[in-house]
Formats: sequence, structure tokens, C-alpha cells
Amino acid sequence: MKITLTFFFSIFFYFNSFGQNQQLPEVELENFVLVTDQDIYLSGDRVWFAAKLLKNHSSYRYSKLAYIQVLDGEGNTIHQEKMLLTGEDLIYGDFFIPENSVTGVFSLLIYSKWMANFEDFPIAKREFLVANSTTPRAQGNPALFWEKVPFENASISLFHTSDRAEVIEIQDSRGNTLEVLEAVPPLKKTLSSIKPESGYTIVYRNSSFQISAQKWFWDPSDFTLVTKEMPGKGLKIVTHTDWMILEELGVDSTRVELDRQVYEALNSFDISVLDPSGKLLWTYRVQVPAKSQGEISITSKGTVGEALDLNLVDFSEQYHDGLVMAKELSDPLISDFVALLNHPNWINLTSKTADPDLITALHQPIEDPLLVKDYSPMFDYKPWSIAMDQRFKSAVSKSGFSYFLPDVLLDPLVNRRLYKENFEIAEEVVALQSPFEADKVYHIEDYFEFRDLEAFLKEVVPQVRLKKSKVQDYKELYIANTDNQAVKFNKKPLVLVDFYKVLSLEEFWNLDLVSVDRIELYYNKSTVETTNLGEAVGDGLIVVYTKNNEFFLKNNLGKDRYFLADLSVPRRPDFTRRATQQISGNALQYLDSGLSFYRGRTPTHEIRFDTAGTWVIEAWVFGNSSFEKVQRRVQIDP
Repeated sequence: MKITLTFFFSIFFYFNSFGQNQQLPEVELENFVLVTDQDIYLSGDRVWFAAKLLKNHSSYRYSKLAYIQVLDGEGNTIHQEKMLLTGEDLIYGDFFIPENSVTGVFSLLIYSKWMANFEDFPIAKREFLVANSTTPRAQGNPALFWEKVPFENASISLFHTSDRAEVIEIQDSRGNTLEVLEAVPPLKKTLSSIKPESGYTIVYRNSSFQISAQKWFWDPSDFTLVTKEMPGKGLKIVTHTDWMILEELGVDSTRVELDRQVYEALNSFDISVLDPSGKLLWTYRVQVPAKSQGEISITSKGTVGEALDLNLVDFSEQYHDGLVMAKELSDPLISDFVALLNHPNWINLTSKTADPDLITALHQPIEDPLLVKDYSPMFDYKPWSIAMDQRFKSAVSKSGFSYFLPDVLLDPLVNRRLYKENFEIAEEVVALQSPFEADKVYHIEDYFEFRDLEAFLKEVVPQVRLKKSKVQDYKELYIANTDNQAVKFNKKPLVLVDFYKVLSLEEFWNLDLVSVDRIELYYNKSTVETTNLGEAVGDGLIVVYTKNNEFFLKNNLGKDRYFLADLSVPRRPDFTRRATQQISGNALQYLDSGLSFYRGRTPTHEIRFDTAGTWVIEAWVFGNSSFEKVQRRVQIDP
């Protein structure tokens, strides 16, 4: 079998109206940056994720609602939900991989409704591995990956997923052997010793893959794109991220220099070369060397159960929020494999699917008029869904290749599962997070013990008043009215518990204070209006959060009482009540989301590990249109 893949011409796309003399449209762009807590999971495991919406503008017109979909290795949907963003434009949550899932490459997709305006928009996608210990081999045929390396005198870099060592042959354009790579191990990057200047063919498992001669070369020393041939008239170079267009440059010589200052705040960007008709001729992702002085401040060693101080320091003022995860150190074979799957410069030669491109998508609108961003999702909310395979074809394409995970990689995952089942270790409880900015938040644990909720409100919360009801045995609840200079207590707020409506105030007063985590108050007119929750909260809002979502679980509440229709709110693990023990049933030790910065530094947080070993603390810090990722290893002794 012979497959010809010409990488400068096989991924042509056509713009509707992008010609030689036309500029790209000015669009307020947005996209998500996506993180998961691990690279590999067993069937039945829980996945924690987080995402940040980045954008190329500072207006209020951006999406406040994220659409989440999880696909298994065959492209089947195993989880989907719609989640409101926090005030920091973040979402975070969890889902379970079905127990009967087979080994494969799974995908987590996150997008906004606005992105569905364009054909094959490059929505946020995170691929990860799932292993079923009884069938550790993924279905399909082994894949061969080739790295696009636009440097002169660069070696060929390859990676394959067979279950055994393979022979890979490299031939010139005439079919003459240039090199034979013998016993190439699976799941490891391999470099050739030759550096071909012209096109060549790669032969793998009786299939041939033709690679075209390199026509564009990237020079990182002076930020220039170079071609050895005089380019044709009308070529254009566009540099961009998935949420921001950076530069548009005409090509009138063999050397095009980029403005280095434009890219100083980025960790990567894409270069797209277009012909006069708007066809995408060539693309490459450039990694920008880190210049930040920001770092994670924490001791490098600790013991199980010891409280370690953690904060982020010396970051640029452009960063104003972020998240931190402390997670297991993955085996390099796994982490390298997953990094390769998620990097656009690594091409699966055995797949016919090309990665989506922002520039192409923007000139292929499929909605008229365009769908408006969900910047006020609760103001006039209507359920909405799309056919993913029609709008985001590249994102939903199944991996379609096999790989085999040896016991040495699976044993740590299986042992953790067995320990968890043997000692009946429960999953971490969930702490719901608010998608709104409250006027006041009261955390129950910050105060001395009170006998009940009524006593707590009377003694601690001055923004509410309790009055005897003339017709009921329980007291009515009023919230501060600050519409005028003289504060009055003449408004009855809407009361929600874990965003479920209470049937009566009697149900509210009967809440066990021990089960309550915190209480949010919304009483200022401007604060209430920004929730976009409509007339129902016109007189104010009180939201009570119970520990471990206890109110919902104990009362087996129906969907009709959930106030936010079919929308979920961000949620993260609740580590507050974890007992420190030497071995944990969970791979995620810590997750803190929505961090705030003051002068480039976060407040100090405490982190405790309940498992001995080497752990990775990973911090993602975000600005409006940029982000950074920093890591630190910590050795925890028993």
C-alpha cells in the first residue's frame, strides 16, 4: 500500500472571500486553554479538568457559558454538560470514565456557542489515554507520527505505537534507501542520522508515506521565516494563536522578519502561509522561550501530613488569576506520548485528518446571521445544542489507531485501584463554586460554633433580618435594601441551596449548620443585575452551599427544583476534611482554582500530601490573552 501525503499542499482550505487585497476581518476572538489532572486513567477513574477563556479584547462581549463534551476512542460521547464561567472566566469540574470503556485515546472538548459560527473552528481539545487493564491494547492499526521541523540540517524525528520494535526505512524521491532504522522501540521518539534536503519517503509496516521537500524555514535567532525560492506574487503570512491574530505580512522576498516584541508575552504562536486565493500552504507552531521570572514558592521536601506553604511569586502584572494542581508524576513514556498527541507539529501519517486552523475557520462562516456570544447566558436562556461532527469535524475525529501499554506502565494505576477498593477509600467530595460575584461571603468554619442556622444569621450576618411571620411558625427572612442612602430591610430574597430552590423557608431553617460550607449574599442592585438571573432575584439572593453537595444527595431532588435549568456550576475537590494517610486512593492531591494575584504574588496557601513519593506541582497563570505554565517537583517522605 502506498499513501502520498504532501504536507505543503494536502491541507488546503478555501476561504469564502479572502483574496489577495483583502485583510482578515476584525473579530472579537475567544478560545479556551484546557488542563486535565493526569495524562492517563483507568476505566472507571475520575477526571478533573479546568479551562480558562482567553480573548483578544477587553469588552464585556465574550461568552460566559462553556459547552463540554467527552469522547471515547471511537468518537462516542460519554459525557456532556454546559457550565457557567466564574468571575475569573474559568471553569473546572469532573467526570467519570465508564467502567466498561476500552483502551484508547479519549478527548475532552470545550467550546462556546459563538465558535459554532465557523466551520471547523479550532476549539480547545485535550487528548488523554484511558486503559482497561483487562484489554490493554487499543483497537485499530499502529500509527506512525512524524515531526514537522522547519530548520535547515534537521534530522527526521519519528514515533510509532506498535506493540513491538519496528523497522523503518527512509528513501529518497527515486526510491533509493537513505537509511534503515532497525528495532525502533515503540512509544519513544527516534531521530534519524540523515538530514535530507529534498523530499523523501518513509516506509513503515509495508506502507509508504511521501514527505515533500521543506520550502519554508524558521530562524528563531532573528525571528524570520525564510524560503530558498523566490515566492510567487500575492503570498501572505499570518501569525496568530487560537484566540488572537498577531501580524499580517506580505511576502515580497525570500526572507520575512517578524516583530519580536509582539510575541514576548506568549509561550507559543502559529505561522500560517497563504496563497493569493487564501489557501493554507503551510503552518507551524513556534515555541517561544520563557522569559518570566515567575515561580512556585514551596519547599522541595516534606513529609506526609505536613502543612507546606505554597504561593506564586514574581509574575508579571499582566497575570491576574490562575490555578494550581499537585498531581502524580507520570512515567516519561506516558507524558511524552500525550504531549505528542496534543502538539500540532507532530503529524499522524496514518490519519487523513488535519488539524483545524483559525485563519481558515474565520473565512468559512456557516451561520447567517452569526450566533451571538453567551455574555448574558441567564438573562434569556434557551437550551441549545449542535451536531459536533458537522461543526467541528477535526476535533471529533476518532484516533483510530492502536497502542499497547505494558504492565510496567499499568501496574501503578492498578495497584492504586486495588488499594482503594480494598480499604473502601471514597472519592474526594465536591465543593461547588459560584459563577457569580457576591456582595458578601460567610464561611462557617471561620466562626465559633452556633447551635443552628438561625443563631448564626442573627449573630454574624448584619445584612439580613429575621422577622416573625404572622401566618407561619417559622421566621421570615429579609435582606438589606441599599438602593438609597438609608439602608432598609424590606426585601425578601430568593433562597437557593446548592442552586436548588427551597420549597419553603421552613426547609431552609431546618438545614443542619454542620452541613453548611458557606453562605453568599447578593443585595446591592448592581451585584444582583450582573447575575442576569432575571426577575426572580430582583429583591436579592441568598445562596447556601452544603459540604459534599449534601442537600442534593440527601433529599434526592428533582430537576424541576434546580434553578439554573440545564446549566452546571464549576466544582472542585474539597480537601478540607481529608485525613492524612500514607497511601491515597486518588491521583490528584490538590487543586486550587481561581487564584488571585496582587503585585505578581498570590496569598499563601497550605498544601498537605497524604502519599509519599515524588509529586509535581503545576501552576497555570492567566492574563486576558496570555498564559504561562510553571512546574515544581516535591519529594514527600513517609
